Amino acid sequence: MGTDTAVERAWRRIEDWLSRFAPRFRAELNPPATAAEIDIVATALGVALPADLRTWWSLSNGVRHGIGLPSASLIPDFSSPYPTSIALERWRMHLKVQQESYPPGPREEMARFVAGQNTQPAGTLQPQLYWLPRWLPIAGDGGGGGLFIDLRKGPLHGCLVEFSRDHQGTTPRWESVTQLWVDVADQLEAVDADSLRSDRIDDRWLPPRS
Repeated sequence: MGTDTAVERAWRRIEDWLSRFAPRFRAELNPPATAAEIDIVATALGVALPADLRTWWSLSNGVRHGIGLPSASLIPDFSSPYPTSIALERWRMHLKVQQESYPPGPREEMARFVAGQNTQPAGTLQPQLYWLPRWLPIAGDGGGGGLFIDLRKGPLHGCLVEFSRDHQGTTPRWESVTQLWVDVADQLEAVDADSLRSDRIDDRWLPPRS
């Protein structure tokens, strides 16, 4: 009997689908991240990363994000996963931009608000535009938005939230990295192969195709 975890099984299904229907996108997947590369992220944030995030990065270190963007989006709606280095780079960028966007008085007020929100349970979200030190972006859409993992403590530790340049979601989109990749695998396997030749699969998401 196999010992693969749910996230490993889901990712293998995704790789299999990509190999059959989108081999050029499959070639854009990075090799596995090393334990040291993953540890750098955990150390920078000062938190333990969820086991399924570590497992997934150890299977594939995101999608190649070199010049331009990946050729398609693997995650509904319109995001593709970051490698560890870009996840950490974007995390630092969000905190820096937030710090530099306010003059001293409002900056102190924002810092107090952020500090308070950072101690709230994971999945506690407000409609205001802000960024918390325990939000790690793990996927991007190329337009300033994407998906972050909420690393605060609580029952929803490790939940995933969509965000844009203007706001973040007020409810998690997925409860875990495992749930994300199981959902993506299910959606890919449900795609009618003939429809891959059309311009769009539906009005929201165009999965990878070659």
